Amino acid sequence: MKRLVLPALLAFAFPGCMHAPAPVAAAPEDEAGKCELVQTLVREQLPQQILSGLEADGHDGPTQVLVFVQDQDENVLERLFSGDPSCGGPNFKVVREITREALVLFLQRQGEGYVYDAQRAGPNRMSLGGKAKGAVMKRAGVWAASSI
Repeated sequence: MKRLVLPALLAFAFPGCMHAPAPVAAAPEDEAGKCELVQTLVREQLPQQILSGLEADGHDGPTQVLVFVQDQDENVLERLFSGDPSCGGPNFKVVREITREALVLFLQRQGEGYVYDAQRAGPNRMSLGGKAKGAVMKRAGVWAASSI
């Protein structure tokens, strides 16, 4: 009887362990803070050059922006926004997936802020980020960016 109990318990335990936990929805204020961060970055020189280039090449409507955060410890990229982002400005809109040429921002946490890279990419043509082009930190409750 004891031989059957352990396999039965293991059979019930493993299916529960194999499922990934459901993602926790970010609080609205967290998403608003992320949007403030993106709006700050989009005003910087390199992202502005990419947005202007996309507009000059005839791209209509707001430019799609995709934002990733690189986790150095695990060496993975994760999307900055957990759900469907409602973040944008007069010439851009943050999306979860790009469907045309877009601006892609790569962030890497450093101290109280992030270093970032900005690149022009398409749905079938995207790199994993390069050297940091600038940094952004929160000072007195406001994001402030600078070029490196």
